[in-house]
Amino acid sequence: MRRLTAARSGSLLGLVLLLLRAELCGSQRFLSQNKASQFLLRHRRANTLFEESKKGNLERECIEELCNKEEAREIFENNLETEYFYPKYVVCLGSHRVGINNPNSEPGIPQNLRTCVQEISNQCLPLPCHKDGYERCVDGQGSFTCVCKAGWRGQRCEQDINECEDSEFPAGCSQTCYNLPGSFMCSCEKGFYTLDKILCNDINECILYPSVCVEPSKCVNAPGTFECRCPSGYQYNMSSRKCVDNFGVCNMNFSHRFAAEFDFRTFDPEGVILYAESSQDSWFMLGLRSGRIEVQFKNEYSIKMTSGGKAINDGQWHVISVEELMGSISVKISKEAIMSINSPERLFSLVNDKLDIKVYIAGLPNRNESLIKPINPRLDGCIRGWNLMNQGASGVKEVIQEKESKHCYVHVEKGSFFSGGGLALFNIDYSSTNIWKLDVVMNIRPSSSTGVLFALVSNHSVPLSVAVVTQGPDDANLQVFMDGICVATLQTLMLCYPDWLVVEMKASADGLHITANSSSVSYSDSETLSMALSKLNSAMQGHVHTYIGGLPDLPLSITPISAFYHGCLEISVNGQLLDFDEAVSKDNSIKSHSCPPVSAPDPPSAESQLR
Repeated sequence: MRRLTAARSGSLLGLVLLLLRAELCGSQRFLSQNKASQFLLRHRRANTLFEESKKGNLERECIEELCNKEEAREIFENNLETEYFYPKYVVCLGSHRVGINNPNSEPGIPQNLRTCVQEISNQCLPLPCHKDGYERCVDGQGSFTCVCKAGWRGQRCEQDINECEDSEFPAGCSQTCYNLPGSFMCSCEKGFYTLDKILCNDINECILYPSVCVEPSKCVNAPGTFECRCPSGYQYNMSSRKCVDNFGVCNMNFSHRFAAEFDFRTFDPEGVILYAESSQDSWFMLGLRSGRIEVQFKNEYSIKMTSGGKAINDGQWHVISVEELMGSISVKISKEAIMSINSPERLFSLVNDKLDIKVYIAGLPNRNESLIKPINPRLDGCIRGWNLMNQGASGVKEVIQEKESKHCYVHVEKGSFFSGGGLALFNIDYSSTNIWKLDVVMNIRPSSSTGVLFALVSNHSVPLSVAVVTQGPDDANLQVFMDGICVATLQTLMLCYPDWLVVEMKASADGLHITANSSSVSYSDSETLSMALSKLNSAMQGHVHTYIGGLPDLPLSITPISAFYHGCLEISVNGQLLDFDEAVSKDNSIKSHSCPPVSAPDPPSAESQLR
């Protein structure tokens, strides 16, 4: 009996332990009885029989009730969306319907069951499109479509269309185009304006500024620019605003074909040597481009342009001849033919059995638009031994002798020469980046007089200038002025020697630095220099004009030094060597590519003369 009782007691104890263990396990791994019953319970609404005959509804079937995969298939009516939806639907049920939060679930899963289930089938949540390029997202069957804004493309509208280069979506800018994210911007060059932000229209300066040209010149508008056209034989000087005698014109009347021969010397790489015309429709141009001979001509039969031979802008004398032959035009350098141009008919037609032509020496008539390829007509060179139309120097000699500006130096070397009679104007952009900079390198050989080398002018003020200042017959220095105040002085004996002096000046919003070989520099006190740099920085935020060799007419109170520079000069600004033939305007007295030496070079030896 005890054994039975003990057995029963042991069994009851084991059962109690088993139940206790099961209760403990259940408290950790299973739901409460109430929640379990709710999970298994499926509520049936009224008219359930009729709902089964209707098309599946996501709200009714899978949110208000539980749906299986087959019922989900009836809702979406395709496998693609069903396969996408149902695994995520089970995750939503596990996180919301049961009431258990999954710690490993994504933080973006909504905490509301309805929202969670509804977002599963919306392919546009979360947004798959590029936020800057899309206009709207269209939900599809297991897919999405990003509708792009104008200026964007790609599956997710992530690619910006470069309208400036894309042939399928051209911007249509008539001049300059800048691409922007999802858009573009058109810009017009100087001398043009736009009304529709696409097309550029020419500014008619002659109407906008009636007094831009001074009589006897007449204003002639051209695309992006204008010309002050002077009477025949004269050219307009933008600096002095006068018509000046700029080149020689010879009127020739012969029965011969066109021919010319002469000795020529230059360091200039580009310019017009001579231009001949018999009418506006028949002309011939002989010039230099990149130091090589170039010929352009036009008549009633043909239009041609050609170039050839080696570069001859070496400062040495070369014999050049041009001769019109039967059926061709021959060009020779030092008796060696460098080109033969086919011309089956006469270059110039005869009028009353006479060849009536007008020859322009080292220049062009006022109209330059007739050339096949534009050329800078300015040429700094020397011509001697003229033989025009096989008549020697007849006609040419008289024209040159009358014009002092056409006289040559016997000996020259490379460089630009300022006679002290004028200046040159350049338009230089110093703010190619967001921060402006100024780096000027000057190779100078001044005379014994005071003069301005380099200057910036803004709104009738001179924020910066560099000048040679003589203190006596054997004493000179370089001074840097900012807004009329001397902020730096460079002392060197080299200014009084016949050798070239290399000077470098760097300026920015943060400071000023000037150096030269065999020199010493002193600067003004820090407070004065800081105030001057501040004014310079303000001026550099706008447009400044760059003057070389002097200053325009300004009140004497603005700057202490305004005299024109006298001497030789080579100058580079921000790494670019300035070519005075490319200046906006320059005085006729400036020799762009030749400078007289201090003393004549030694004559060649007998041996070299024989060679």
